[in-house]
Amino acid sequence: MSGTVRQISVVLDPSTPYFLRVDWAEDLGAGYTLALSDGSSSWIGEVPEEEVTREAKELGVKREKYVEDLHQALTGGGESGKGSGGVAEKEEYLFHLSPDHGCLSYEKKTQIGVLVSVGAVELHPAPDPVELNREMIGHTLEHSADLEAENRRLQEKNQTLRQEQQHILADLEQHVQDIETMEGDLFSRFIMVLNEKKAKIRALQDTIRHFQQQLDQGVEEQENHRVTGVTVKSKAGDSIKKDQKEEDDLPQSFHPSQAPTVLIRDVSSQTSSMEVTVSDSKDVLPSCKHGLCYPQSPESKVKKPSPDQK
Repeated sequence: MSGTVRQISVVLDPSTPYFLRVDWAEDLGAGYTLALSDGSSSWIGEVPEEEVTREAKELGVKREKYVEDLHQALTGGGESGKGSGGVAEKEEYLFHLSPDHGCLSYEKKTQIGVLVSVGAVELHPAPDPVELNREMIGHTLEHSADLEAENRRLQEKNQTLRQEQQHILADLEQHVQDIETMEGDLFSRFIMVLNEKKAKIRALQDTIRHFQQQLDQGVEEQENHRVTGVTVKSKAGDSIKKDQKEEDDLPQSFHPSQAPTVLIRDVSSQTSSMEVTVSDSKDVLPSCKHGLCYPQSPESKVKKPSPDQK
């Protein structure tokens, strides 16, 4: 069973304070009871669930929306809800009490000044107003104590959350410092590695440049050797052609190898001493010399001496 006690004022007698107590089982949509007191007199009333449903249908709103408005009117003061745009709307709730205190109605005044009926309850005089007032005072004190306990619990929870927040902030700051230190270390290592890579790249570029220069120099030397070889070959060809031309200019009957051949054959055929060989060579050499100076005809070739001449 839940209930609240609040102070209200009626439109016809705003100077007189009234105390309204509302009790319900599950929610106001399942039915609720009212107790109204001005300090000396008390009235009670009851609204069943069927009445709540009927009022919602008559207003043409959903039951949940109607129960929300009803709860704000009876327990939540004069402000309620949010508009369609998500902005809080200020809604004023007005209470009307009949002159004979037999009916209490409540309306909602929207922001544009339109009055919307929320509900009404029929009141009856309380059989024991003093006891009802005591109950209302006791309920108020009990509710105040509950609120104070809830307030202390929320303060303790708030303190715990604040301490946890401080610890989290300290840990977060430590993590940030560690991350910054790690980033600096990693950045310095990265710079070191990058410089090493740059040095290696420069060394490789120098090596490639050196190899390229050597390759270009080798190609140039090969080109020079090739040009030199062609020149040498051309000179050798010219000299060979010149020699061949000189040989062609010699008489056709001249054979330089004939005289030595005759001498060798004479020497090989001798079985006597060196004197005979020398004397034969002296006889042959003038003919060779003569042959060099005067070309001989094919008929005047040196004939091989016969055995009798020897």
